[in-house]
Amino acid sequence: MSGGSGSRRTDAPRGLPLALLLPVAAASLRKRWTAFAGSFVALTLGVALIGATGLLTEAAADIESPDPAAPSLKKLLTFTAGVSGFVSVFVVASTFAFAVAARRRETALLRAVGATPRQVGGLVLGEALLVALVASGCGALLAPVLAPLLADWLVRRAVAPDGFSAPTTPGPLLTAVAVEAAVALLGAWAAARRAGRVRPTEALGQAAVDRGRTTAGRLLWAVLALAVAVTVPLLLAAMPEPLRRDPQLRDPRNLPDWALVCDLLAITTVALLAPLLVPPLVRLLTLPVRLSAGAVGLLARQNALTAVRRTVSTATPVFLVVALAGSVVGSTAAFAEARDEQTRAALRAEYVMEADGPKGIPPEFPLGAPGDRDEDATGGGAGKGTGGRLGAFGRMGGGDRMGLYVTAVADTPLTGLDGGSGDAAAGAAVTTATVVDGDITRAWELPAEAGSLADLKGPGTVAVSAGLAKSRHWRLGDRLTTGLADGTKATLRVVAVVRTPLSLSEVLVPYAAVAGHDRSLRAGTAYVSTDTRASVSFLFGVDPGEKGAGGVRVTPAEEWTGGNDSPQNRYLWIALAATLGPAVLYALIAVVNTMVMSTGDRLRDFATLRLTGGSDRQVLGMVAGEAVLTTATAAVLGLLVTLATQATTAWLYNRWIDGAAVPAFRLPWAVTCVAAGTCLVLALLASLVPARLALRGRALDAAGGRG
Repeated sequence: MSGGSGSRRTDAPRGLPLALLLPVAAASLRKRWTAFAGSFVALTLGVALIGATGLLTEAAADIESPDPAAPSLKKLLTFTAGVSGFVSVFVVASTFAFAVAARRRETALLRAVGATPRQVGGLVLGEALLVALVASGCGALLAPVLAPLLADWLVRRAVAPDGFSAPTTPGPLLTAVAVEAAVALLGAWAAARRAGRVRPTEALGQAAVDRGRTTAGRLLWAVLALAVAVTVPLLLAAMPEPLRRDPQLRDPRNLPDWALVCDLLAITTVALLAPLLVPPLVRLLTLPVRLSAGAVGLLARQNALTAVRRTVSTATPVFLVVALAGSVVGSTAAFAEARDEQTRAALRAEYVMEADGPKGIPPEFPLGAPGDRDEDATGGGAGKGTGGRLGAFGRMGGGDRMGLYVTAVADTPLTGLDGGSGDAAAGAAVTTATVVDGDITRAWELPAEAGSLADLKGPGTVAVSAGLAKSRHWRLGDRLTTGLADGTKATLRVVAVVRTPLSLSEVLVPYAAVAGHDRSLRAGTAYVSTDTRASVSFLFGVDPGEKGAGGVRVTPAEEWTGGNDSPQNRYLWIALAATLGPAVLYALIAVVNTMVMSTGDRLRDFATLRLTGGSDRQVLGMVAGEAVLTTATAAVLGLLVTLATQATTAWLYNRWIDGAAVPAFRLPWAVTCVAAGTCLVLALLASLVPARLALRGRALDAAGGRG
């Protein structure tokens, strides 16, 4: 036995010389170039997608959105690049792993004739590296073409300013190439390592059946992803003291961002566990098929179970589409519903004016010339006859002409807002505060837990939300130190602790507190209330929803909070489309790509079935059955993820938002069904068309590998 063992140790490393294996691998790659064609497409588009979003993110570093109500352009593009990279990494890794696994017959033959595991792995990685280099170069050339298309889309929706473009710089392109090429090689390396471990005598048997066992490394990553996916929502709900010090972490208006993070973590966990979850789910979905007498359905079932890795690879893009669409759209809809409910309950104003540009609402709109109003910048900003306090912000606040009251708002940064604790983290944190010019009590009816909003006037006052006051241990009368936009130090006295809606910041300051300290301040939104509820056309000379002087849009309050089509939610859905759109489009292309690869890998199986008496119709029926089964399996996994993420989102919203405004838990069935249906149609077309073309050839040629 010892001698036999010694013989294996001396023979195995010898194998065939690498110089003899290289021509074999090159000939195999030339003959079966279609095996890596799908990987080439996936990697090219992945590099182009990450490169394009990276170029735009870099270009938006110092650019603000033209509309004050629009989301931060840099933040939006950062999330777009992140989600796009997330999707492309999974697609590229699974596609390359599938391309290597599809060549298991060639790998088995090489092992049978004496190739060592290291030689086999080296050859496979060499082929993958060649494909990755060429595809990465093509993707880097395509990225500057895609970036202007997305930039133009953002400009047309007023999220980016006119003329916004992305100059071609090497940084984002090199990053995209490095990330995607590394992911591709890791996917190919994992598959090559599995192939190299097979003993020569078992090689052909392993080539016939691919059980797709989950490796220890993948299982470890899945456990870590699951732990993080559970920990993050718990931390957000509990909000420990160190996290409360960061205004961005605890700001309820950032809930959609944190919901997206939780969604991606859940999707990552399920995607890593797919080899374990797919087989039992396939057995469950095909239980009626097993009990029936039909041969076509039974073949589709067994093919999916005996080629688990192929099933997982083809199901991954479908799963990503369904899970992302259901989870992210559902979380966004829940946030929009909660914000609308809060706004309807607290908004007293009859009309809402919104600027249509970076200059804000013009000072002459709607009350006549600027000289007609008091321009004293030292008053309190509330009460009859006041106004004209905003300078560059616009002469909007206060007023009592024809029973008309205007309350203008905008955002300003406050650095290190603190109650004297001396906390270093608080000293560096930036809080976004809502600047109020006018009588806020005429615009909003905010329940006060302490103090009164009527006292929010003068340069040394501030109102804070009840949640923020509780987390920072602030009380009525406390004096908070902060740095204004120009760096000037100021002390603000807490005059009210109120429950603020999601439409406003957790910190409210009067314009007098920041007058002259923020040159960029613009009145992006103004709330208008009247004593007589006069018609909007009479007061402003425009019809509801239309634009008046200076491009200002005037909307009745009930329409401003009228659901997904309301102006308040318009940018929320634009941000969702910008974040999710490129990634979902790429995943849909990947659905077609992987299905074509899967069908191309089955040509010899089709020929064998035809030679044993199967008709072309039965072959096509089997192909269609596998496509339906794969899509259904992925859709069910996506639905389960959506169920988990929506439950988590509802739970977080219950902890963070006023309970009266928390939306009911529901699944986005319409979006999920549309996503699954679209994937099903694409999967059927991408599998049946190549299969029908393949059936035109002679079965004997295809069975012999000459097709």
